[in-house]
Amino acid sequence: MKIDGLLLKTHPEFFLSQRRKDRKEKIFPLENNTLCERHPFILSKNLFLRPGIFPADHGQGGRIMLFCIDIGNTNIVLGVTLEGEVVRSWRIRTERDITADELGIIVGNLFQAAEIKREDITHTIVSCVVPPLLNTIEEFSERYFHITPIIVGPGLKTGMPILYDNPKEVGADRIVNAVGAYEKYRRSLVVVDFGTATTFDYVSGEGAYIGGAISPGVIISCEALFQKASKLPRVEIFARPKSVIGRDTITSMNVGIVYGYAGLVDGIVNRMKQETGDDLVVVATGGLAPLICDVSETIDHVEELLTLHGLMAIFKKNL
Repeated sequence: MKIDGLLLKTHPEFFLSQRRKDRKEKIFPLENNTLCERHPFILSKNLFLRPGIFPADHGQGGRIMLFCIDIGNTNIVLGVTLEGEVVRSWRIRTERDITADELGIIVGNLFQAAEIKREDITHTIVSCVVPPLLNTIEEFSERYFHITPIIVGPGLKTGMPILYDNPKEVGADRIVNAVGAYEKYRRSLVVVDFGTATTFDYVSGEGAYIGGAISPGVIISCEALFQKASKLPRVEIFARPKSVIGRDTITSMNVGIVYGYAGLVDGIVNRMKQETGDDLVVVATGGLAPLICDVSETIDHVEELLTLHGLMAIFKKNL
């Protein structure tokens, strides 16, 4: 076999991966080579070998260990999945100036603590709403895993028609959440994501992404309040208030934050139900989802790992 000027023999336990200009990989089976080390290594700029832990579609039975990365404006959610199950997940702060090597150190430490070997990762998939980090995450994946990541974006199969007026305007995280929720519930639903922004995404019973709403997130709303009202103290920890009538300033702020956002969620969801005429299932995700769900009248389910399940579902559709 001769690729990119390299004459290569083959080996049943390895696959040759060729990185193409469209960022997709072309897989070549290798046989009858004398390779002995079972870990990835680079042959040239665009060619590298990976262990043969691929699905039957790639000609080799075996297990898929997928590394999922969801880059949000506030946090990066990382998850390792094996055979469709999340085995470990982590949440770290989003740092726009982080380098590929710094990210490699962080992930290496997390993997070491979880007793996960980098060489066991067979694929990576990324959802990103912070464009400056895209090149960094690609460099990180290729340098530390020798894998070109799948990037969620236009042209990638999601299995979900996007009926937005301009589909390219929909954030990757919103699509991933919608896919993850519909894959599990298979009916008309609304996904409420408590992130930097609080987003509402409506999916029809046929599995089409219709649209939704975007409102300021809980944290940035609080930050604006702290900055503009100088006499109000900073509330660092949110908890369910014991009463709706606060008897001190901190409790009053906590009431306004928690019940205020619960009212926001209930108001928008009820209006969506009226407009669509559907008995929508409401799925909440994001760091504050459990707290708001506890006082909301409309949230049916909390799925803290919804984005990771959505990334897994999209990955399967692109094998």
